Amino acid sequence: MNSVKEIKNKNQAINWVKDLSFNQLPKIENVAFIKDEIAFILNDGRVIYIPISWSKKLLKATISQRQNFKNNGIHVFWDDIDEIIGVKNILFGKELFL
Repeated sequence: MNSVKEIKNKNQAINWVKDLSFNQLPKIENVAFIKDEIAFILNDGRVIYIPISWSKKLLKATISQRQNFKNNGIHVFWDDIDEIIGVKNILFGKELFL
């Protein structure tokens, strides 16, 4: 029987998210830039949009630098500008950016 964990505050929610293992999360299938947003296409059918402004490095990057990424399903790497965005970041918000 599955149980639902009661989360009482923001810090508890953030800690719960950080403790999730990556095999419990959807994988990033692809990334697209649309105007001032980044679209992350997940393997569960969702598309999650985040503002490019969440990443100062991507905001300042050229189109070519933005398009030059590597995706391992868990993280997207932009080596040219030293940026990484993970599936936890896109699912659970800006609070997880390091």
